[in-house]
Amino acid sequence: MAESPGVYRWPTYFHEAKSSDVLYMQENGLLDLPVGAGVLLGGGERFRVVDTWFSYDNHGVFNVGLHVFLEPVAEEDDRLKQIDPAYFRDVPDA
Repeated sequence: MAESPGVYRWPTYFHEAKSSDVLYMQENGLLDLPVGAGVLLGGGERFRVVDTWFSYDNHGVFNVGLHVFLEPVAEEDDRLKQIDPAYFRDVPDA
């Protein structure tokens, strides 16, 4: 039986829902998030997981690893902003 790499050898890529552009990459470790999970990226950007795909293709647009597709969180569903509106405001610091 062929040896399988451990889960920490696979990267996780975070993409906008309809794009191959990478918003963030977790280099060593699968972050297998369910559809609907909330994701907070740097800069206070909040998203919801809309789909995930695992790729074994190392020659295409979606390299080997887990690809998590994200949509911006809806205002009414933005729990983090509801809890701390002063931190998660739409206007950047002056």
